[in-house]
Amino acid sequence: MKESKLSIPAKSWIAYDAGNSAFATTVLAAFFPIFFKEYWTQGIDNLTATAYLGYGLTISNLILLFTAPIIGAITDFSNATKTFFITLTILGIVCVLLLYTFEAGDWLYPLIFFGLANYCFAAGNVIYDKLLLLVADPVDIGRVSGYGYAIGYLGGGFLFLINAIMTLQPEIFGLADSTEAVKWSFMSVGVWWALFLIPIIKNVSVPVIEPQSNVLLKSIKKNIATLSKIKAEKNVFIFLIAFFLYIDGVHTVMAMASDFALNLNLESSSIIIGLILVQFVAFPSTIAWSYIAEKKGEKNVLYVNILGYLALVSYSVSLSNATEFYVMACMVGSIQGGIQAVSRSLFAKIIPIKSAGEFFGFYNMFGRAGAFLGPLLVAIFVSTFDSASYGLIPIAVLFVLGGLILIKVKT
Repeated sequence: MKESKLSIPAKSWIAYDAGNSAFATTVLAAFFPIFFKEYWTQGIDNLTATAYLGYGLTISNLILLFTAPIIGAITDFSNATKTFFITLTILGIVCVLLLYTFEAGDWLYPLIFFGLANYCFAAGNVIYDKLLLLVADPVDIGRVSGYGYAIGYLGGGFLFLINAIMTLQPEIFGLADSTEAVKWSFMSVGVWWALFLIPIIKNVSVPVIEPQSNVLLKSIKKNIATLSKIKAEKNVFIFLIAFFLYIDGVHTVMAMASDFALNLNLESSSIIIGLILVQFVAFPSTIAWSYIAEKKGEKNVLYVNILGYLALVSYSVSLSNATEFYVMACMVGSIQGGIQAVSRSLFAKIIPIKSAGEFFGFYNMFGRAGAFLGPLLVAIFVSTFDSASYGLIPIAVLFVLGGLILIKVKT
């Protein structure tokens, strides 16, 4: 059957992922963990710096855990969907731009603004995920979701490639050294993110609803009602528990892979090259997994991806050099986008569309609960056992538990 052409709003929605993925790639996965450990935490030992990063991510994601459902519900009750989305995105952009201003040893303030940027990025994605149901026909949800992640990897990867060259060869860009290059990379992410916000502002419209009073109170009440509804909708509830567990490992790998590699004494240049590989392997892989999911079913794809992550964690235990890190990076790239895109499209298919914002609020809440739990467990295990390798244990366990519970989800 011939595929339908995607609408302008759908294309604008997909394009935005190229913008905010620059934060996920250049800032969250790559330069912030490296710069935090090598520049902002000068004078602090490596494992303590790892713990600080883990606790910072924990606090940021813990706040999101409690606010994501409220944000989603408010947008269901009001005409503030785009306003909330634009506001959160601009705040995230400003926080990233401010990272340029901090000097060596100022570890606390960069961590605070990084945490705020991470919160705005993730909270904005609550609404972004809701917009998927407004820009795509039901039959195209899986395809549009997959294209979003794929274009995100391509766009974020392209800017990251430029940032990496800036950092490895700063003189080409007229920069004094790699430190100045990293700071300018943060600036470029802010500008890039803002540019890809424009198509959504111009081309994506949200249906106008009748304004209601006491929106916050009604949103809280609706969330309480939705919790009961989710428990009653057993299939959705089981999926969210499974998702909570396995996406924990995904987010933790994304956020702390660079830090883990630094603890193995790999050069930052090798880590940057590995992260570039992740982006450009993930682009075609994500599209491929989306098509496979349409043919073979989302659950089967998720099983394969979870097994892939378990293999990845096992492989990481013996990681010792740059070549092995590059292999690990390709493994991550081949499955990371698939598990994200297919999870979102499966969830979109099993929830009631009229409560999409609210349900996606809980979807992101469960996802970010994992994002707070994973770094916390890593920080605790690393601090307790005084070894970075022990931080892999809880990640592997959560993948196993998530996969086992996913078996009970009906499609």
